[in-house]
Amino acid sequence: MDHAHVLLTETEEMWAKMLMQVLKDNAIPCTAIPVYGAGVVLKTGVQERFQVYVPSSSMPKAQELLSQLFSGNNT
Repeated sequence: MDHAHVLLTETEEMWAKMLMQVLKDNAIPCTAIPVYGAGVVLKTGVQERFQVYVPSSSMPKAQELLSQLFSGNNT
């Protein structure tokens, strides 16, 4: 069984949190890592960005959920 985590997407914090909840609701473990350097933009009001990772074995289902969740958004 492969436990390596792979990058699913990079998106703004708000969307990352929403995506992670959907993944967890579908029994897909996930983790988010802030994109370093993006915090500088806090002074300009732009949101922090996160990279969301899932186990490689869960990638097909995670990509399907990502597609369904953000089909109308440019994240």
